Amino acid sequence: MAHGERGSDVLQGLDVYEQMVNTFEKQAKSYWGLWGPPGEAMGQGVEAWAQMQRTYIQWLRQVYGGGNQP
Repeated sequence: MAHGERGSDVLQGLDVYEQMVNTFEKQAKSYWGLWGPPGEAMGQGVEAWAQMQRTYIQWLRQVYGGGNQP
């Protein structure tokens, strides 16, 4: 497998992972939103975790030549 193919596979995997992060964040925030004010802190924690994951994904995309993809 050529280096370019491997990079393409990695970028495709990152797209899938980012979609999973987004889905998890949305569903977890919906769940914790059902708890009202007590769930707000958990929702904020989920949001912070998701942002850290997106930052890491962006860095990996840059490392593998994908640039800044949304």
